[in-house]
This record gives sequence, C-alpha cells and structure tokens, in this order.
Amino acid sequence: MPLETEVVEVDPAGEGPEAAAREARYRAFASCVADGELLLLAHHRDDQVETFFLRLMRGAGSRGLSGMPASRELDGGQLFRPLLPNTRSELEACAHDRGLTWVEDPSNAALDADRNFLRQVLLPQLATRWPGYRQSVIASMEALADAEQALASGDEARLATAREVAFGEACLDLKRLGAESAAEQARLLRRWLESEGVAVPTRSRLLEFSRQLEVAGEDSQPALELEQGSLRRYRQRVFLVPQPPTLPAEQRLEPQQPVELPGLGRLWVEASESGLRLPADGGWQLRWRSGGERCQPLGRGHSQALKQLLQERGVPPWVRERLPLLYDGDAIAAVADLWVCEGFQASATEAAWSVCWSPSRAVLD
Repeated sequence: MPLETEVVEVDPAGEGPEAAAREARYRAFASCVADGELLLLAHHRDDQVETFFLRLMRGAGSRGLSGMPASRELDGGQLFRPLLPNTRSELEACAHDRGLTWVEDPSNAALDADRNFLRQVLLPQLATRWPGYRQSVIASMEALADAEQALASGDEARLATAREVAFGEACLDLKRLGAESAAEQARLLRRWLESEGVAVPTRSRLLEFSRQLEVAGEDSQPALELEQGSLRRYRQRVFLVPQPPTLPAEQRLEPQQPVELPGLGRLWVEASESGLRLPADGGWQLRWRSGGERCQPLGRGHSQALKQLLQERGVPPWVRERLPLLYDGDAIAAVADLWVCEGFQASATEAAWSVCWSPSRAVLD
C-alpha cells in the first residue's frame, strides 16, 4: 500500500492546539482528495463517544453532540467513516486474530490532551458504574442527530426566503427571516455563515449580536467582527461584509471597454436608447468618493449631497465609499448605475450610453 505524508503547520492560538491540529489535518485531507474520490477514516465507536463528552464540556448544541457524521463532502470528494459501528476492543481483537502489528503513538499517553484524559482516566471510571454507557451515549447521539436534521431542514427553508444579494454582498432580510427570539436568530445566523463558508464565531458572540439586533434603534448599525470580515445590520438586513478592498487609482472608462476593478467588480457602458452622452474626449474618468460631492439626478429640481442621495437610496454606508463615480471633466456625470446627473444626458440626436455595474460577490478569504 502506498503511503502519502503531509507536513502541516499548527497554530495553537484560538480554540487550542487540538482544534488547530484538527483543522490542519482536514485541510491536508482535502488537498489529497481529487473530485469524485473517497477518503476512508478509521474512527470507531469509542472515538464517537469521546467526541460527545469533549463537545459536551465545550457547551455544544444538538449539532455538535450528534457526533461525527458517517460521511460528508470534502472539496469535491467524499469522506467516509465505515468503522463507526465498531468498538475499539472489537477492532483490536480483529487485528490480533490476523496477526497484525501497529505502532502506538507516544503522544497517546499524554494526559494534558483532553481526549487522552477522557480515554484513560474519566471514561474507565464511568464504566465501573455504568458498564453499558457507550450504548446509552450512542442512542442519545442518534436521537440528537434526528432532531438536528429536522431543525436544519426547517432552518434552511426559512433562510431560503430571507437570502438576498445586495450591492454584491450576501445578506438576510430580517423581516422575512422571522426569528422569534435572539437564540433562534443566532442559530439561523450560524447556519447561514456556515453555508457561506465563513468561520463561525462562538455561540455567545452570535447571541449577543442577535440581542443587539433586537434592541438597537432603527438608525443604529450593530456589527459583529468575524475572522474574515464582519456582520453588519442596515435597514432590517444583515450583511456579510468582507474586508474593505483597496480602491484603485483614477482611470479612464470608454464605451464598450469594460474595466475590471479587483475586489470591487466590473464596470462598463453600452449603447442604449437613453442615458449618458459621450464626453467630447470620448470617455469618462472613473473616480471614488472623497467627501462633499453633489449630484442632481435626472428629474430632480436641484442638486443634493451625494451622501444624502445614497442614504435615500438605501445604500449601506460601507458600500457608498466604493461606488464608482463617472466624471465628465470636473463634474459627476453618473453614480455607478444608480443615476445619470442632470446636464449629462444624451439628447434625442446624440448616441446614448447606459452604465452597467456588476459588483463583486462578497468573498471572505
């Protein structure tokens, strides 16, 4: 049998060395499994019971206490644990019957590791009082797994009605989410973050954020910092906001020549029946907000501060700073694809151009 080894780096900061080692291990597994391949792991029933107690001591909910799944997806491949029904003693007896030998990892004797302490100290004591505790624990785990599956199905249905993408960012409509309590909302936020591939904060932090969402006034903007970005509320929506991108330098935009803006999206202008007139020099200057800009959208009787216009339009504050502004000379001709400004529209005899702005879908790296 060929052997493949991977050297990994483990950062013990955060949830501790064991959790960090687990993360590094599964990253290595994912890197070795190609699309459609199957990776078999040798976890057994005793491992499952130990996992239950470890997670119980860490305050896990029904999902965590359900234990390790028998199978799950792994970056296009699949992970499978075929030995979960078997106990360690059964597997060891099988190995002895076949004359197999193995190497015992010396670290298995280190009692400073929580799993080893459970395995060598706590669970043997438990077995002296309740010899059949493993079967009882497994039965409870299976019941919790059934309850979690039913809960997850209902949560996904509710999330489906509340999911949106606005200004290139994933968000949830809190009114359509319909959470009746902070605890319920925290649970739904957790499932949403997991579905978006985001590292989930602790339950206590999510619960506190949900409480803030309940009590904060309409004008306030509660936020929760994540490892890869933040959660922010604006006008009854919770947005998944990435780290702010670096705004590119001023550049030129010409008809039918799209401009790619890293971390921001894609901007172009295309021919239309009405819209912008073409500047005398054949293109626009693409700039960003610096403060104090004013604009008079078509149909308005006077100009207004751009900040006020964006607020009226419901553009979140963190998005306003990175909206592209099209300048004709020293004046704003258009604000992204939101408005054409008075005085810069094409006449009936001129070619007209429409601004197309496709913001990047928020990706939290």
